Amino acid sequence: MSLEFKRPDTKHSILYVADPICAWCYGFSPIFEKIREKYSDKIEFTLVLGGLKYGPEVETFSEDVTEKLKYLWKEVERISKRSFHYDILQNRNIKYDSEPGSRAVITAQRINPSLSFAFLDKLLESFHSKGKDPSSFETYAEIASELSIPLDEFKELYNREETLLETRNDFNYGYILGVTGFPCLVFSDGLDRGILTKGYSTFEEVDALLGDYFRSIGSF
Repeated sequence: MSLEFKRPDTKHSILYVADPICAWCYGFSPIFEKIREKYSDKIEFTLVLGGLKYGPEVETFSEDVTEKLKYLWKEVERISKRSFHYDILQNRNIKYDSEPGSRAVITAQRINPSLSFAFLDKLLESFHSKGKDPSSFETYAEIASELSIPLDEFKELYNREETLLETRNDFNYGYILGVTGFPCLVFSDGLDRGILTKGYSTFEEVDALLGDYFRSIGSF
């Protein structure tokens, strides 16, 4: 009797590890949207919130912090061609904190899983491009309204302790996956899992990796 190793018939998957205050994630979001569109019939995409800054790592918008962000944003702007709203860097009341925004994305995801990427994209844009406070519930309420998410349900779920715990679980899961920077794509073929890309990549770079893989298994 011969034993043949059979690959599972499940869809391939990508875990997208990103953070709502991450400038590189903002730069990458239109590229990731194109990847999702092109490979939606072959890959199941799931969002994992990264936890760029939280707990003791949270920073206020001091002059030192905003000078570093200004330099970072100009680099992301140069490479991604996405525009930034630099005036918000003058607001010393802003907190550079991943947890509130990530919690808002988790809340939207629990209400309607199909809106998780859209909510994250709008939150990234509201902060980096429109100069909205990334830690303000008003910012999240505006996005929820745009996406037709019931505000009463959103607010009630956002304030639950279990939503906070789920957010922190996402942060921890990213570390378990070996993710040390954002954005990051973690690819699985149903048997093995590993980091596909780390940091900002062009559409052509990600497309080439996925295209080569699917051609190698005769599925492209």
